[in-house]
Amino acid sequence: MSTFLWIFGFVLLLAVLVVLKRKFHLPFSTRVFIALLLGAAFGMALFFLATAEANQNVRRWVSLVGYGYVDLLRMLIIPLVPTSIIAGLLKLSSTDELKQMGSRTIGIFLFTATIAGIIGLVIASIFSVGSGMVIPELASREPNTVSNVFSQFRNFIPSNFVKAAAEMNMIPLVVFSLFIGVAAIGVKTKKPEAVKPFQDILESFLQIVMQLTRNVLKLTPYGVLGLTTYWLSSTGMSVLVQLGLFVIAVVIACLIQMGLVYGGLLTTFAKINPIRFFRAASPALLLAFSSRSSLGSLTMTIDTMTNRLKVNSRVANFVGPLGAVMNMDACGGIFPAMVAVFAANAFGIDLSISQYVLIVVVSVLASLGSAAVPMGATAFTVITLTTVGLPVEAVGLVAGVDFIVDMFRTMTNVAGDMTTSVIVANSLGEFDREAFKNQDLKADTAS
Repeated sequence: MSTFLWIFGFVLLLAVLVVLKRKFHLPFSTRVFIALLLGAAFGMALFFLATAEANQNVRRWVSLVGYGYVDLLRMLIIPLVPTSIIAGLLKLSSTDELKQMGSRTIGIFLFTATIAGIIGLVIASIFSVGSGMVIPELASREPNTVSNVFSQFRNFIPSNFVKAAAEMNMIPLVVFSLFIGVAAIGVKTKKPEAVKPFQDILESFLQIVMQLTRNVLKLTPYGVLGLTTYWLSSTGMSVLVQLGLFVIAVVIACLIQMGLVYGGLLTTFAKINPIRFFRAASPALLLAFSSRSSLGSLTMTIDTMTNRLKVNSRVANFVGPLGAVMNMDACGGIFPAMVAVFAANAFGIDLSISQYVLIVVVSVLASLGSAAVPMGATAFTVITLTTVGLPVEAVGLVAGVDFIVDMFRTMTNVAGDMTTSVIVANSLGEFDREAFKNQDLKADTAS
């Protein structure tokens, strides 16, 4: 087949995805998965049937679609991160709330997110995700980090946030955003009317950024088709094998986070049986698993906190909403860390110790900026890969299996919120331990 016919075949596949959306109205996740399968089939056909010259020419055009999608993802980072972080912090009503309940809550969020990032790195390294699909032509990419850990931390200080934004140096930008958010809360406590215009403008701009993000993410099926075709046309079946391994690794990491980390925190600080906790929390966990939305299951989460976990409503109504937009252990910790290892292995890049540290740090800080970002795990991962200097193209491929791992990610995030509510309530004397121990969970579930 000539180059023209191969290109025509790829355009035809793009048209199929358009038809699936407009005529058959298939769900987004279904279309992304179909794009993965179509890209895999077309890429394998190129790999086995096309001549070397035709393969190279077609891949050049295919990369325009795949890498164009990646460039659009990069475009979102600078307007998304500072806006969402500051808006998230402004949800706190005062410095007193920040000091008392907020400091405990956010402290637990940061701690569990750090552990989640470490778990993601460890599990991904054990499974060697992405190692069977090295792509030679991109292996020469150099990461933009320094080798010295202390020098890297020195660079976290935002001496010039405009320069940091221009150079896509994300952590100084995140730190600057945190300073602005905390300062805004201070002003809000003393002069709420002075912060109101800023908060209104910020919320308005955030809505625009959210819409822009949705518009870009709607292109995910086409980006996945392009990137999958591009990769499989040069690597063969190894991509699909590694994706299956990646899914298994993410599920195991999420279960470890829930069982060991959350279970350990509940046993140590709240002195309750983790098994009983998960039984009590099961309604919210099951809804999170099936809905794949922390915000969508928020009402059930708060109800479960108060009625089954016996957390005071004041704590539940604070931790629940804040956790739904700022506590993303799986989306902001586990998943970006695992994709980073996947990308490094796939593109033949050796990670240094400082880069491993940086992956955890930026994953934790980026998770604070979730603010109900659609497909938040994708946004977090793009930020992480960009900061560490790894190829963002890896996001386009793992997006094809995102709907599978997203169920476990969301369940883990909600479990983290409920764990935090119990620990915070216990520390403030607002957790009814006796009622929690003595309730009949079977009867409650049946009703």
